Amino acid sequence: MRFAAGVVLLGALASCASPGTAEDFKWSVECPKSVDRGAEFSFLVRTLNAAGAEVEGQSYRFQILWPAGSGNPLRHRGVSGTAARVHARMSTGSAAMVITCENRQGLDVKVFETAFEVK
Repeated sequence: MRFAAGVVLLGALASCASPGTAEDFKWSVECPKSVDRGAEFSFLVRTLNAAGAEVEGQSYRFQILWPAGSGNPLRHRGVSGTAARVHARMSTGSAAMVITCENRQGLDVKVFETAFEVK
């Protein structure tokens, strides 16, 4: 009985794990090319496995380097396949979004970067 309970517990823990690491996927981001200052916008991170099938639920972190922003932007968490919502800053100009994920060694590495305008 204890063995069966242990197997169920291990299965539950494994199902909570992320489906892979940064190297296991091809990454892309659907993000608007421009946003109005102060407006809310959404973006979607997609991950494809080696077979080209979309894999949802891969955890990642993102930072947005805003125009006239601080030198140390906040890092936020997200999961692939689920849209994330952000409010644009009030400064106009070019902004960059950097997506990172853990690699096989447990280090956070950049997997995708995209730029957009704040108008």
